[in-house]
Amino acid sequence: MKRLVVIGAGPMGLEAALLGVERGYQVTVLERGQVGESLRDWGRVRFFTPFAMNVSPRARALLGPGGPADAALLTGPEMIERVLLPLSASASLAGKVQTQAKVVAVGRARTLRRDLAKNPLRAGRPFRILYEQGGEERVLEAELVLDASGVTRPTYLGVGGQPALGERQVNLHRTLGSVERALPGWAGRRVMLVGHGHSAAHAIAWLAELEQSAPGTKVTWVVRSLNARPCVEVASDPLTERAATVRRANELAAAPPPWLTVLRKAHLESIRGAGPFEVGLSGARTVEVDGIVGLTGYRPELEFLSELPLEISAVSEGARGIQQALANVTDCLKAPALLPKDLESGEPGFYLVGQKAYGRMTAFLLENGRAQLETIFRMVGGQK
Repeated sequence: MKRLVVIGAGPMGLEAALLGVERGYQVTVLERGQVGESLRDWGRVRFFTPFAMNVSPRARALLGPGGPADAALLTGPEMIERVLLPLSASASLAGKVQTQAKVVAVGRARTLRRDLAKNPLRAGRPFRILYEQGGEERVLEAELVLDASGVTRPTYLGVGGQPALGERQVNLHRTLGSVERALPGWAGRRVMLVGHGHSAAHAIAWLAELEQSAPGTKVTWVVRSLNARPCVEVASDPLTERAATVRRANELAAAPPPWLTVLRKAHLESIRGAGPFEVGLSGARTVEVDGIVGLTGYRPELEFLSELPLEISAVSEGARGIQQALANVTDCLKAPALLPKDLESGEPGFYLVGQKAYGRMTAFLLENGRAQLETIFRMVGGQK
């Protein structure tokens, strides 16, 4: 029986594991934290897509009639409690999901990155996965490895994506869960929000709610865009949750109320202090604030894959084939089906899957990720 190691126990990792079990693989899932770790810091943010779009029929069958309704828009914590934890404890995956298991390195047994390039002998050697768990280092071998560890490293706030001076020394809020926990302490104080993606759109709505309950709260919203409506809107967007979130944020930006200052085409240059902060911006501007929210996107962790000759996109830091196939796609609902060649990693038997395969691109949907998994298993063949 061939062995499959899945890195990450989020929605894509568990779907990959279920498909691997169905195809007859000996499956092990390694999760650096708890099941659904990245979703734990979503706070009350809901999926833009309904539940029916976010799970496969095989997962739905395991959940049974007690699972969420097809139209439900779950929060991250709800997805964990109602879907991921039951799946990880199901008969299909029981004993196969190891938590608090941090992958340190993935390579080929007895093979360096430069060895046997394009040689079938390389593909004949198993993968060696070194991981830490319970204070010990452990090793697994596998014929197939799927990295579904997501994009977890926040991008820097400074000019050109570099750290602003002092940024690495201060405590910033980089996730919506962190923002939600901090909100009560910001009542009547000064807050800076940096970024204009979907996460920032959620955050500005929460800050608007805070100001209504605590008049005197002041917010400075820093965006790189010159647009009056900085958050990208999809015409006739069928995802009503996404449309409402973006519309609310853009309405605030286009006609800022007295408590909100929007600084466009602005770049962070420095952060001084430990709270309150003195923030230096492009154009010789200086703003003093009590809290800083940095929601400028995330990037994948690639260091533990450094001994694999992966074809990583210089643009997205995800799979090069996917970036090239989706280079002009701006709406995840309109992403074309990926071809097998788009999913090749450069290392036979190893695949980036889910959001990690897309890297810093924003065109990812869970249903697209599941289609990606089906294609991969057709490529590598099943064991039944």
